[in-house]
Amino acid sequence: RGLGDVYKRQAQGRPTLADGKLVFGAWDRHLYCLDAATGRCLWKWNNGRPGVFLSPGHVVPRIAGGKVFIVAPDRAVTCLDLATGRQLWRDNSRKARETTGLGDDGRQFYYKTMDGELAAVDTSADAYRETWCTDLGWGYEYNSCPACVRDGVVYVAGRLGQVAAVREDGTLLWSVKCCNSAGNDFRQAPDGSLWITFAEGKLFRTGFRPSPPPGRRAYDRNHVLSRIKVSATNCEGPLRRHPFCKQ
Repeated sequence: RGLGDVYKRQAQGRPTLADGKLVFGAWDRHLYCLDAATGRCLWKWNNGRPGVFLSPGHVVPRIAGGKVFIVAPDRAVTCLDLATGRQLWRDNSRKARETTGLGDDGRQFYYKTMDGELAAVDTSADAYRETWCTDLGWGYEYNSCPACVRDGVVYVAGRLGQVAAVREDGTLLWSVKCCNSAGNDFRQAPDGSLWITFAEGKLFRTGFRPSPPPGRRAYDRNHVLSRIKVSATNCEGPLRRHPFCKQ
């Protein structure tokens, strides 16, 4: 089997489990839904395009109210029925690209655009209904790092080392540049802080403070508390206690 065949079958993004169903995408053009107990394929969906590079292979599906929400390199937001896989609606009014998140209460679906914006969609609506769209100030953007949502704040990372925090009403709280490479993923530490890894081998800890401490301007750039560069073969000191740092 050639390398191309292996690539087409790869599922790169994290799967999502809800109501006994496991939903994930692959680089073979399809989004799959399996019975979580038996592994039986319940349905699969594709966008009707022949190119595998438009596949939902590196997305995290978000599920709310019996619906599945995804964005993929095809630059569209898609909503499917979780039970049947039937396409409920699709919208390409903005250039959506892979990054997704879901509000704490499931009422809003979040996605990042290729114009450096974060948009929110009402998950209860029968058609695409955007509740807000916030410019992050990043310009051209295509990084697929999943968004992280905690206590009313959406955290997103960019292709050039940026991290931003946006309140769930669309207010941009802060945006900082940490390094020069794409963000990989967020992880939460036991102390409540968020850690994010970057492609150049750097880790950043972002302090999580919904209310700023006395004497500090609300949500200033000092919320980025520290950074540590980790080599491919070495993981020293306090980072050992964080679950993503395993060597």
